Amino acid sequence: MKGIVFSELVGFLDRAGGPAFAEKVLADADLPHGGAYSRIGQYPWQEAVRVVEVASRESGADFADLCQQFGAYLFDRFTVLYADIVGRYGDAEALLAHVGDHIHEEVKVLYPDAQPPKVTTHCEGNVLHVRYASHRPFAHIAHGLVSGAMRHFGDERKLEWVHASEDGSQAEFALAG
Repeated sequence: MKGIVFSELVGFLDRAGGPAFAEKVLADADLPHGGAYSRIGQYPWQEAVRVVEVASRESGADFADLCQQFGAYLFDRFTVLYADIVGRYGDAEALLAHVGDHIHEEVKVLYPDAQPPKVTTHCEGNVLHVRYASHRPFAHIAHGLVSGAMRHFGDERKLEWVHASEDGSQAEFALAG
């Protein structure tokens, strides 16, 4: 997984609990490199899970809730880091519809070794369905990213879980209302 996600995870911990909290979580996670992530590096996704597990234990917050909060935080960061990409879209639905065929293709241009998840959308009447599939168990982060996109664009529809695989590698969400 790309280092930029890890760097932003450290930033999320710092913002959520302060620098001392972030340092303690990284130390307790017992990472091979001590949590010093390069934005352009590549790291095992299991390290992100370990960091969130420790943050959950240290804070008492639910693991899934932390993942969703991180996903929303990550989308906010993407609006800064990739303002030119996010700025091409006028609403959450347009952005979500182009994650797979446009945004993740640009990610692959920037980071040729990236393996982004598969994100697809389809409409059923007034309901937009977003499907997430990955070899990583980050459905809750994906939910947070969708929620962050909705908040960014002022989309007031309700975001609901339609289903999720037990391991978190696949999920479907619905934007309704």
